[in-house]
Amino acid sequence: MKKFVACLALLLCCALCACDSSRSDKPSTPLLGIVDMDRVMRESAPAKAARKHLEDVRDVLQKGMKALEEEWKDAPEAERSKTIAEGLSALNRQMVAEENAANRLVASILQEECERWRATHKAIAVISKQRLLAADAGADVTADIVSAMNTRTLDFPSLPTVQIKKREEASHGTGQQSAEEQKAKTDKRPATAGQQ
Repeated sequence: MKKFVACLALLLCCALCACDSSRSDKPSTPLLGIVDMDRVMRESAPAKAARKHLEDVRDVLQKGMKALEEEWKDAPEAERSKTIAEGLSALNRQMVAEENAANRLVASILQEECERWRATHKAIAVISKQRLLAADAGADVTADIVSAMNTRTLDFPSLPTVQIKKREEASHGTGQQSAEEQKAKTDKRPATAGQQ
């Protein structure tokens, strides 16, 4: 009986060693990739390009607002206040639309590069570091994702143009145009993403 138990123990040890050695044959690539989204938004070329584009858009829209205020500075207070408020509202909506378009472009490039990394490394998922409670530092693939994103470009359209309805034109108009058409107009085409 003692020989039987000893043989059984020896077989069990061999089986455990075999299982352990089979695990060491697997690649060291993490099964889960972790991306630091804050770092991606700080360091990647598409995110930097989006920030620069939005700064340029903001400058154009602020100049348009100043021109509107200047044009209507001598108008009666009620008319001037209404016109300025409507123009500001239209310009704010344009800025929000620009921000949303830029964010969608950066997010689409990030999504494509994360999927490409996942498929290449046969990982089960790539997730945001900000959503994790704990993870091994070796699973962080942020540098790979930023590097891949840096090879991509964003194709932004020309900056919007702001057209101010002159005070004289507004007083002679038919009153049929909307406030946006009368006060501040922008002309814009959507932005697109590209690959170098």
